[in-house]
Amino acid sequence: MPSTTRRTALSVAAALLTGAAGCSGETSSESSYPSESTGNIAMDPEWRRLRRSDRGPLLWTGERPTTTDGEVRIHTRGNFFVTSADEVANVGIAAVDGADTARAFLEETDYDSATVYVEHSSIRECFTTDLCHVEWSESDIKTSYAREYRDADVACETDARDTLATLIRIPAAFDPTDINGYGSSRGSASCAVRNDHLRQRRNESERR
Repeated sequence: MPSTTRRTALSVAAALLTGAAGCSGETSSESSYPSESTGNIAMDPEWRRLRRSDRGPLLWTGERPTTTDGEVRIHTRGNFFVTSADEVANVGIAAVDGADTARAFLEETDYDSATVYVEHSSIRECFTTDLCHVEWSESDIKTSYAREYRDADVACETDARDTLATLIRIPAAFDPTDINGYGSSRGSASCAVRNDHLRQRRNESERR
């Protein structure tokens, strides 16, 4: 499909979104997502984003991930935590726009009071996301994003996908060793709406 701008893609993508969203106007994609909102939460946490148009890795620890034949491995599930300044030196970052900003974000984090969570995902080329909140406990971590169209002058293909890496500064220092439940949701509702829904769910849970 030839490249097109967001305005041209709007009519095609809108039909797909309408069918998926239903009456609520919101869609979500979840993986091993715990059913209850528990543990700690940070609304509108500090974060940075890297993006590339292929499926190569954006951030990694240790050696750059590759396949046995030398080709870059698809790396959309390479999620990990950075818990100390010593670990920052072991984080590799692809040579993409924003790489220096991502490196500075890692280096400037006070790991005595914060932890950085790096989450990889895949997204359609004509969309972007804003991070709304992050929840975490001793065993689970969950993120929530608002999805929206990219700027009108950004060329994109409606069926193409990009790789994203989101660096999230969680305002707590903790040991993520026991975390084995990972979840992430995306929807067309704004962060204000998604955060308000979360507050309501947590309030209802506390009243039980």
